[in-house]
Amino acid sequence: MRVCYVSTYPPDRAELGGSGWVDRRLLAGLRAEGHDVEVVSVTGPPGERTLPIDVEAHQDPRPAGLATTPATRRTAPSIELRTPGISIRSAGRLPLEVRNDPRRLVRIATGMLISGEPYLSRKFTGFTGWASAISLLQARAKGRRVVTSGWPGLLLAENAGVDVAAHIAHNVETVIAQEHAPRPLRMLGEVDRLRRAEQRLLAHPDRVVALSHRDVQRLAAWGVSATPITVPLCPVGVVRSRRPGAAPALGFIGKAGWPPNARALAALLGPVHQRLTELDARLDFVLAGRDTENFATHPRVRSSGIVDSVADFYRQVDLVVVPRFGTATGISVKVLEAAEHGVASVLPADLAAAIDPAGPWLIAEDAVQTADAVLRWRRGEQVPPVLTWAQDRAVSTAPLGLFG
Repeated sequence: MRVCYVSTYPPDRAELGGSGWVDRRLLAGLRAEGHDVEVVSVTGPPGERTLPIDVEAHQDPRPAGLATTPATRRTAPSIELRTPGISIRSAGRLPLEVRNDPRRLVRIATGMLISGEPYLSRKFTGFTGWASAISLLQARAKGRRVVTSGWPGLLLAENAGVDVAAHIAHNVETVIAQEHAPRPLRMLGEVDRLRRAEQRLLAHPDRVVALSHRDVQRLAAWGVSATPITVPLCPVGVVRSRRPGAAPALGFIGKAGWPPNARALAALLGPVHQRLTELDARLDFVLAGRDTENFATHPRVRSSGIVDSVADFYRQVDLVVVPRFGTATGISVKVLEAAEHGVASVLPADLAAAIDPAGPWLIAEDAVQTADAVLRWRRGEQVPPVLTWAQDRAVSTAPLGLFG
């Protein structure tokens, strides 16, 4: 089948966050199913380039989560999926980031007053590059079934007047606005505007799938029929590196300035750290991502800041902690990424249920439970088989079911 896949960001730009991580795996899954796929991204540099698809999934019979040394490097044969690259096209001239640009924010706010659009629409439609993106999608959608991934892609498809065979809902955007919209946007009615726009857009595709099992339930309450989609994974072999005498490391990776991450870091380095200290648990923290270097002076932070590669981060950590308490939408990409590297995660029940209610998780609902779960793992009382779980969801074997 000929498919035009519409993403928010160019999926070859790994530094732009979790949506691209999901897109790269879904694209690999579509290619594994034999589809002829090309990508149109809503934003990105103009022109055409290629996304390499070269995925290796490694089998490892040892329990997941254990530290290794070069002497215990896995020798089991690998399962490889190698396919030609996928073409990516962007029209360009749409800003990738506007939150720190006062001039653009004023322009968006003025447009919201005139148009009645929510911020999440106007941040795209209010710039001259939007018309070029519409023209590009109209041209590339001809003769192909259109799949939109994330809110901006669906917005672009509606504005371009093209039919959408399937839409992949990464989040319920209204939930994010209810939880995190800043006061100026709330005064402009962002939450209500966004709810109306989101419900309108979700009526456009022939089929809606959601990354989160929880979001399927939320959409059903709106009268939107959606089904959960399993994100295929790319299990990899990572050899842990630990300095002699170093304590086991708890890991956190993500942009420190994103509001959910900021809250999670405050919990991890505050009450979770305090509880672990009370329990006399000798553990270090390894933080990775933009602005995490601001926590370098914390007494138990071993390293922080931007890393050269995700694999470098997972070589240094033994357990990932995702203390996002409260309302959540979508999935935690970092939990899936950790599972690909054989690293277990501690996370709240809602985030676990969003990915897989029966998955191999360490569940904790608050700081005290998080510290207690870490201690159980430290003692070897609970070591979830995450790598085995990830291999069962490998990109070469997990069907997407995007087209029913």
